[in-house]
Amino acid sequence: MKKIFATLLAASLMLIGTQAHAQLATGAGYLFASETTSTSNAKADAIPHHGFYLGGSYNIPIVAGLGVAPGFYADMLLYSYNYSAGSSFIGGSVSERYTELALNIPVNLTYSFEFGRDLALRFFAGPVFQCGILARSTYNEAVNIGPIHVNDGQAYNHYDPDHGDTNRFNIYLGGGLGFQAGDIMLTVGYDHNLLDIDNSDATKTNRHQIKAGINFLF
Repeated sequence: MKKIFATLLAASLMLIGTQAHAQLATGAGYLFASETTSTSNAKADAIPHHGFYLGGSYNIPIVAGLGVAPGFYADMLLYSYNYSAGSSFIGGSVSERYTELALNIPVNLTYSFEFGRDLALRFFAGPVFQCGILARSTYNEAVNIGPIHVNDGQAYNHYDPDHGDTNRFNIYLGGGLGFQAGDIMLTVGYDHNLLDIDNSDATKTNRHQIKAGINFLF
């Protein structure tokens, strides 16, 4: 897999110096991810994550609207959970706050269809290679009995080499559509992971992502 990625990226970079109309796009947008963990006997409910991404890509024309667009972007996903039970006199609560930061390298094939002056539709599809930088959960448990309040907080590193439960490296297969008007392009896309995110043999975790953003073309 590493050899395939290196070959695609090297070929893309070689084309940069030979194309007169290569186009740089930088932008940011909203990112939604849905994550589902399953075992051989059961499947858990999907967990929603919300966040954002920012970065850029370099679309290199090949022939007749067809091109290749290597890119680079960072994304952040957030998730929070709160549960409480009991009353104001006797009760308890549990909360979790999850933060994830990752770097991504997409290598997309693109096809642009021009239908007016400075107007175009761009279709794109290809693999996205991801390296996780941070995946951290902060837990807090609280118990109250009358005027007595007890809190217990702890943090968990999901990428911990000894006790972590999440793989740092992942590959998505995605695609999407962009609408270009002048130097601005609006995009929507969908990615689905090809590898099991969970590093446990007993469970399997899948994730799909939806992206929507705005790009500025140079």
